[in-house]
Amino acid sequence: MFTGISEEIGEVVGFTQKSDHVTIEVKADKVLEDIKKGDSIMTDGVCLTVTSFTDKSYTADIMNESLKVTKFDRSILLKKVNLERAMRIGSRLDGHVVQGHVDGLGNIIAINKNVYRIKTTRDISKYIVKKGSVAIDGISLTVSMADKDIFEVSLIPETLEATNFKHKKINDQVNIETDIIGRYIEKLTEDKERVDKNFLLENGF
Repeated sequence: MFTGISEEIGEVVGFTQKSDHVTIEVKADKVLEDIKKGDSIMTDGVCLTVTSFTDKSYTADIMNESLKVTKFDRSILLKKVNLERAMRIGSRLDGHVVQGHVDGLGNIIAINKNVYRIKTTRDISKYIVKKGSVAIDGISLTVSMADKDIFEVSLIPETLEATNFKHKKINDQVNIETDIIGRYIEKLTEDKERVDKNFLLENGF
């Protein structure tokens, strides 16, 4: 699990296609401080398992199934990516619970200073609500507007400076992970004709 708070901006310096997966190498600094093989590092919203590392970078494998739902292809080479180590038990949760399991892609269609407008597909946007949480390229953000397949997020100056959003342009693709709570509620209510306060309380909400 992750919080959606980027620890640093890394750079993709290797992208090697294998038969059934891609091996990616990411140049980093802070996330390497206590790294070990098998650790999880969220890389632009994708939870990756470290397979090897040096004092300057780490490598991980991305399976073809994951490649299908993320923006990761050869064009990611030399791009800046947001990095976060898995959260520790007992740590503060400053963002929201982020799994590192990308639901799909969005496209930035407008940028107005610190406001980013993103278009996605309806199967993703139905889980995005105004004032709710969404992870964009691994960053926990609050939705400021949501309408059909378009939504907006507003970034404070600190987030802009600490993430790769400062490098983004119109038409850039982004990885989107919706809030898992919405999916749990949908699953619980599939066979329910009526949802009320008692039903939500009975199911832990």
